[in-house]
Amino acid sequence: MNTVKIKNTVLGAGSPKICVPLVAKDSDGLQTALAGLQGLAFDMVEFRADFLERAADGGYVMERLREVRAALPDTPLLFTFRRAEEGGECPVPPEIYFSLVQAAIRSGLTDIIDIELFAGEAEVKETVALAKANGVAALLCNHDFDKTPPKEEIVGRLKTMQDWGADICKIAVMPQSAADVLVLLDATQTMFNRYARQPLVTMAMGKLGVVSRLAGETFGSAMTFGSAGTASAPGQIGVNDLRFILNVLAGK
Repeated sequence: MNTVKIKNTVLGAGSPKICVPLVAKDSDGLQTALAGLQGLAFDMVEFRADFLERAADGGYVMERLREVRAALPDTPLLFTFRRAEEGGECPVPPEIYFSLVQAAIRSGLTDIIDIELFAGEAEVKETVALAKANGVAALLCNHDFDKTPPKEEIVGRLKTMQDWGADICKIAVMPQSAADVLVLLDATQTMFNRYARQPLVTMAMGKLGVVSRLAGETFGSAMTFGSAGTASAPGQIGVNDLRFILNVLAGK
């Protein structure tokens, strides 16, 4: 399997890398969130642009992205605008979504771009190509906040992401039972062992799924998300607690 190097961080090798979401409504909130990262043991940062009050304003979003990059010049940075259809905070039509994502790619300010698999095949493939042309890693993703699809469907979605040129393949599901968590972990291990050419990021959300955020090194997930105050998805735990647990599981 290939690894993906972002600055000095390598995805797909060693323990899962910890990504902390930046969640804020405006510039002042963003500065507060950035200050709150001090002393935390993370590897990457995700700027969740859809939480901004003016998230549909491309110029405003790029200004905020510029603030984040200036504050974290050496930290691997993931730009995410999560659509409302997959749990995001700001409903926008597809043309606005792709305009924002593509502007982030062209800005030269982000290292990784989040692209939703089901946002439209032609537009997704076009955006992946744009990311590659600009030296930005393409993270293709899918989020199911209602259920856990069957194992074969999870594997199929991850394979599709890979076939469409993803550098990183991510899926998050909502378990309704402990058995659902096992489905997600089994799908991850199967994908990792049989089909994966690129790093995988998988998780079961909510309280039931917390174990999936910790067991990536065992089952094949290369990244996990921990909160620095405000969580961006159900089931995230604090960054430093997450680091401690990952170190224990790795025998460090």
